[in-house]
Amino acid sequence: MHPKKYLHRFAANVSKRSGISRSTLEVVLPHVFDEIRYQLTEGCLCVPIEAFGTFAVVDIPERQRQYTYKDISEIRTLPACKRLKFRPTKSFQKEIQAQVFDTTHTAFRRNEGDPMIRTRSRLKYNSSDGKIHIRPLKKKTKPAEPAEDTAE
Repeated sequence: MHPKKYLHRFAANVSKRSGISRSTLEVVLPHVFDEIRYQLTEGCLCVPIEAFGTFAVVDIPERQRQYTYKDISEIRTLPACKRLKFRPTKSFQKEIQAQVFDTTHTAFRRNEGDPMIRTRSRLKYNSSDGKIHIRPLKKKTKPAEPAEDTAE
């Protein structure tokens, strides 16, 4: 499917629910997502959206992992990097678990009973203990080759 088809379909779905014209949405939506990308790359590195969740860039420090394959065990040092993390709000998580869309909750509005939305400072990398994390490698299985018929 081509990117324009995704945009047309998404804009049509938003248009049905909101009443905003599809042509307007097709112009606005790319700019909204470009702004989110800008904020996550060069801006504040955090985009909280009430009643939806928080997108944040998380710094992951240099760490060591132990890899085990057959009889070989080695410790590799993984370089520091940045990752994108999304943390949905509790009300959104409840909707997903119940598989029911709550029409009373709208994005960018705090609903009654919702806790404060998480910010980047509360979305840190969990492992600051410096321990080696053990994660065995999965064995790669080769597909079975068809048996060759030698008798003619």
